[in-house]
Parts: sequence; C-alpha cells; structure tokens
Amino acid sequence: MHTTAAVNRFWGRLARALAMALVTGLCFSGAASAATRPATQVPEVAPAALPAAPGTISPATAAQLAAAMDVAPGDLVSADLMGSDPLGVGVANAQVGNFFPTHGSTFAILSTGLASDASRPNSEGNLSTELGGLNNNEGNDLVRLHMQLHVPANVNCANFDFSFYSEEFPEWVGYQYNDAFTAQLNNPAISVSHTLTDSIVIAPGNFALDSAGNVISVNTVFGVSAPTGTTYDGVTPFLQARAVVTPSTTIDMYLSIQDLGDSIYDSAVFLDHFHWSQDNKCSSGTLSAGRVFMPFVQR
Repeated sequence: MHTTAAVNRFWGRLARALAMALVTGLCFSGAASAATRPATQVPEVAPAALPAAPGTISPATAAQLAAAMDVAPGDLVSADLMGSDPLGVGVANAQVGNFFPTHGSTFAILSTGLASDASRPNSEGNLSTELGGLNNNEGNDLVRLHMQLHVPANVNCANFDFSFYSEEFPEWVGYQYNDAFTAQLNNPAISVSHTLTDSIVIAPGNFALDSAGNVISVNTVFGVSAPTGTTYDGVTPFLQARAVVTPSTTIDMYLSIQDLGDSIYDSAVFLDHFHWSQDNKCSSGTLSAGRVFMPFVQR
C-alpha cells in the first residue's frame, strides 16, 4: 500500500514532468503566446566561471555544526538534529562558494540532499538526493539543527551569517517547488500549506525573513542569482540573520531547510559566524551584509 507521502511525491514529480513536457512542446511548436508560457521557465546555462572549491565537507554531529558556526562552547547548552538524516549536514573546512567561511576556517551546511555534494562542480542542473530521517508534513525532506543556548549578560541580539543555495533556480522560480530556509526562536512548530501554484511555510518565531517579510526561499525578494561557485544553480546574497534576545536567559533556536512540492532538486544553507551583540537598534529579521544587488524575483 502506498503511503500518503509516497503518493504526494509521485504526483509532485508527475506534475513537474508534465510542466516540463508542456514547456518543451510549446518551444518546439512556436504556437503558444507569451501569456501561456511560464515566465520563469528560463533555459539553464551552465556557468562558465566560479567552479566549486575543492574543500573537504565532513560528516558532523549537531554540536560540531554549532562549533563550525562559532557558537562558544560555554554558551551551548545542548544541540540535536531532531531526527534529521545525518547525510543532510556537514562541516566545511575550506572556502566553498562565493562567501563562506565568513569567520574562522569552518562553517556548517544543512541540505535537503547530501551536504557533501556542495563543493562538487555544477555539472548537472537537477542534482537530487532523497534523504531518510525527518520529513515535513508534505512528506518531503526536512533537515533541522536545534541549539539550546545560554544568552550572556549585557547582550540583546543573536546574529549569524548565511546564504541559501538551490537547484530549483532558475527553472522553478515562482512554482510550488519553493524550497525554503527558516530560523525560529523558542518555537519548534513548522508546517507547509500547499497549493497548486505555491507552497507556504508556516514557522512561528521565524526571524530569517526577506525585506518583504517572506520566508527565505527560491522566490526570495533578496534575490537568487548565478553562478554560485558550488554545485547549486542559484544563491542569495551574503546575508545576516538577527534575533532580539533577553540577557541571562536560555533560548532555543531551530534552523531548518526543507524541500517543498517534492523531495528532488536539492537546496542548502551555509551558516557561519554566530555571535552575540548589544545593539539598541537590534530587530529580528535579515540584512544584506553590505552588498549591492538587484532582486531576481519580487513577489
């Protein structure tokens, strides 16, 4: 008997196949108007620059991921992967992509596929691995890092650097295959509301939001572009997430990446330079880390 998750994945893949077949047929026939052709079905061009770096990406425990992000050992109360497939996480010890590491010599990777694939050359446009372990409520890959942290006295802001990468770019921008990254404070609840044209992530306490208040995703207002210097086809700019915290308390932080629509076309998030700060202007959200860019898609 097929499970609900298996049936959902079957129909999701069938929908992709039909959509691609339709677009291909329209391109060859020339009979369709611009209004009937999905605007985001851009032919993929193999990047001619920024090949993936040869850095080593090693398997890692949750505590090792926290250390790679520069979480101070004295601030980490506990860490776990919440049942995620360990193959979906890793620690990189050399430069991978355009920005990372941003501090020190290591950084953490969470992926909806094999984290170790991140430094591979971008030689295919649909890199896909279906993981075991944790799934979202759609039955698709979900990888999470939970850290319980002690907030030092005299600080009010938690910060970390990140960039979101995806194979969904550019073919599936604007579709329901809108893989996403979230960073939640003190609330582990996460779910997906799925429609025919979009997937909406519901993540209470999420502070990794774009400038329009949307979840960081393939359709992000912050903009996804190529080339990436990794195996993935698109990447957001170098970003910094911030969350308001209370000094001398204990907080729970939940970092999650998930496949939406189905469990194929991998995505990843690179994470580094977790640090505390005292800032009277601290507000929960995401900042572009001082780089000028134009958004690829606006919602």
